[in-house]
Amino acid sequence: MKVPISWLREFVDIKADPAEVAQILTLAGHEVEEIFDPYQNLGEIVTVKILEIFKTEDLQEVVVCKVTDGKNTFEVLTTAKEQVRPGLIVALAKPGSLTFDHEKIEVKTVKGYRSEGMFLSPFEAGVSPEKDRLLAFSDEVELGLSIYKILNISEPVLDIAITPNRGDLLSIWGIARELNLITDWELRPPVFPEDLKEGEPFSGKIEIWDSTSCFRYIGRLFKGITVKESPFEIRRRLFLVGQRPINNIVDITNYVLLELGQPLHAFDWAKIAGSHVIIRKAKRGETLLLLDGNWRTLSEEDLVIADKEKALVLAGIMGGEESGVTENTWDVFLESAWFNPKSIRLTGQRHRITTESSYRFERGVDPNGVFLAVLRATDLFVRFAEPKEISQIVDVYPQPYVPNPIELPVKKVSKVIGFDIGEERVEATLKKLGNLVREGDTFKLIPHSFRQDLRIPEDLIEELARLYGYDQIPSKMPFGELTSRAPQREFVLKDKIKEILTGLGFYEVITYSFINPEYLSKLSLAPEDRRLIPLKLSNPISSSLSVLRTSLVPGLLEVAKFNSHREVEDLKIFEIGKVFFPQSELAEEREALGLMLKGHHLEGAPWEGKRRQFDLYDLKGFIEALFSLLRLSVEIKPFSREPFLKKGLSFDLYVGETRIGYAGEIKRLILEELDLKGPILIAELDLELVSQAKSQQLEDIAIKKPPKFPSTFRDITFIISKVVTYAEIKAYIDSLEIPFLERVELFALYEGEPIPPGEKSLSLRFWYRGEERTLTDEEVEELHRRVAKELFEKFGARPR
Repeated sequence: MKVPISWLREFVDIKADPAEVAQILTLAGHEVEEIFDPYQNLGEIVTVKILEIFKTEDLQEVVVCKVTDGKNTFEVLTTAKEQVRPGLIVALAKPGSLTFDHEKIEVKTVKGYRSEGMFLSPFEAGVSPEKDRLLAFSDEVELGLSIYKILNISEPVLDIAITPNRGDLLSIWGIARELNLITDWELRPPVFPEDLKEGEPFSGKIEIWDSTSCFRYIGRLFKGITVKESPFEIRRRLFLVGQRPINNIVDITNYVLLELGQPLHAFDWAKIAGSHVIIRKAKRGETLLLLDGNWRTLSEEDLVIADKEKALVLAGIMGGEESGVTENTWDVFLESAWFNPKSIRLTGQRHRITTESSYRFERGVDPNGVFLAVLRATDLFVRFAEPKEISQIVDVYPQPYVPNPIELPVKKVSKVIGFDIGEERVEATLKKLGNLVREGDTFKLIPHSFRQDLRIPEDLIEELARLYGYDQIPSKMPFGELTSRAPQREFVLKDKIKEILTGLGFYEVITYSFINPEYLSKLSLAPEDRRLIPLKLSNPISSSLSVLRTSLVPGLLEVAKFNSHREVEDLKIFEIGKVFFPQSELAEEREALGLMLKGHHLEGAPWEGKRRQFDLYDLKGFIEALFSLLRLSVEIKPFSREPFLKKGLSFDLYVGETRIGYAGEIKRLILEELDLKGPILIAELDLELVSQAKSQQLEDIAIKKPPKFPSTFRDITFIISKVVTYAEIKAYIDSLEIPFLERVELFALYEGEPIPPGEKSLSLRFWYRGEERTLTDEEVEELHRRVAKELFEKFGARPR
């Protein structure tokens, strides 16, 4: 919010310089980001002396003036040939600067004559309304100085950051009220003659068809107005806050918006069919050409101002091109309204439009300020648009504003703030915020209509602390009893997984929860797969981030693609994040773990340069290591049913009978569609199922002291059917409960000649150890023969 100090003085008796005012507002919670002077931002506008004047035959309308700024000499072309003379000191806008009317000055060449700047009139310099003469100075003036320094023109403007809950501060009048509240400086409320409320009978009709989106609508008709350039005082005020003037009618609506915080809109009355103004929801598929030159297709949730035939305005946001005021407009219909902030906000987001009006409506305008703004606009219309006839004010108010009283117990103030302000000060401050009544030990406040941010007792307490002065609040160490509780199991599990995977050499990545729906369609998922039915965003950042992810795979593939385009082909990454699925009310959110291996793995010391391409066994090994360190038994079942994984190079992961995830190599055709080179190995696990399995597993962690006695091993090599997996063999051996057996390892697997087709050769190593004594060879051999016999009989194997 840009606030010129000179404009602010009209409403409050300021007793401090601009820097002090900025300090006062900042300490009260309204940060003043900058104090600037718009005149200084115009650039180099300095005094120069005319040395010589040249008239040429080929330049009939202009003369060439040789001028100096006290340091350099250059030439300027001017059409004011009757006013210039040698020795005259005038204002010159140098190239790169701007005039008060926002015209940029550039070096120009006309018929070979170069003009390095432009002489300014008082109007072009923003000094006075005069346009027909050059801005000249006395002979004593120093050359090359800023004309604003010479004329002692300074217009400090405060650029204030207004928080979203304080829509009442988005105006000059609002800042004046706030300064009065903070400092008790005298306030000068706007007052208008009573006759401004009177008028001729209104010749049209106004109806509100949707009172939940439009709470109040005021209209007034001005007949026989003159559309022309705004007067200098209006243009100057708009210039100070960075707005361009358009015409007197539009400029007055903008002026009132800035001054009182109430958006207005002016219609060409002749373009309203049937003289009937209707506030309604848009019809499905209805279109509207807005003032920005773009057609918008409206939804049934959009509020519009319409006539009997069509929509005219996107209510509270932007006017329509077809009903706008032009130089040919004769009658103007003025609108002032109080719209539902939620409705305006949703419409603005839907169409991606933010305007000065919508910015204020979204934050809430003063319900009682709607009428005041009409009076102010009427005052300005009478002065600067000269209407021949003014109608009565038509006020359609189906839902009058009823403020909610707030009850605040006296003792609660010091309890929440932490120190005692004093009852008298509390009462005096609350009286400034609205109508206050004290009932025993409780204050009952009805806030002013413009303070819609005050709703609960805590709002009042915060306001008391703010107005007391944050810098005045005493500092003291907090006191209290601190309690703690163990972190939730899910958080402990996630942290443990991150620690393990980082230790295994993985890097963690974090991707967007929003993904491109095309990724899901390229994964060849079955039509009934719920991952193909993502939640769509109603207002996405872009079409490539328009749905919530149902899998971590698209995000990991996007990371691979991003790195590949930057010549990084070796990846060993993981991500823990939520995936989302539709359900009846809120989305179902599930925590998932994704792993990806791509490229090569470095073996040995870096300088040895031994690199090996990642394969499925690397991924399997990392997953087994992860679950081993989590002390959770996981079963690997080939092959995975995921359609985007190669069947022969994939597997599903089970804990008991529950499938918790999958892993494997992505199909080459899918990678080609995504412009990626393979192989890429990927795994995804449902961490909620892992957490449930972890909680159900009764862990008895046995801590053993280092063994005193040596171990020994025996090997068995046998031929067995390919159908039998090592996992089945290992599970059977564990079930035998063989004494002294410490562990079993598979150390060789062979297929091919001379092994018959359909069979394979396995080599297992069995480790034996006694805890109380050293085992004898005879004992070990006897146990080993028993194990071999059991295996051969169970699985139909034979020794090799």
